[in-house]
Amino acid sequence: MIKSNIPAKENGEQGGLAAMLVLKNVGLCFGLTVIMLALLALVVTYMPLSEEIVPTIVLILSILSIILSGMMVAKRVNRKGWLCGSVTGVVYIITLYLIGALIFQSFTLGITFFTMLVIGALSGAFGGIIGVNTKG
Repeated sequence: MIKSNIPAKENGEQGGLAAMLVLKNVGLCFGLTVIMLALLALVVTYMPLSEEIVPTIVLILSILSIILSGMMVAKRVNRKGWLCGSVTGVVYIITLYLIGALIFQSFTLGITFFTMLVIGALSGAFGGIIGVNTKG
């Protein structure tokens, strides 16, 4: 590979780095979400917790995972945190939707999907803003 004196931001390598970071962090946060959902399943099984609250808790756990993923990506890219976070949230929701479509063999685009897409983008943007503005 030919080395150049052009900074990564100018020769396009930054975009490839950001894309790889998004995919890596979405995978990491899916793992975190699975662990949190397993803990939730234990709580629901062995504690007197109403099952009507489970969908709300699942949504909150997903939002927290998206925020965390957006923070991690933006911290590494260190610029345009809102954009990196939003992309992370959208990729997370689309991946989640595709996995669900494969498992349940049902593929429909409805208002719920688009609502989740907006929630994912906004949650990721929030995480990205936090991530790009924190030192560490």
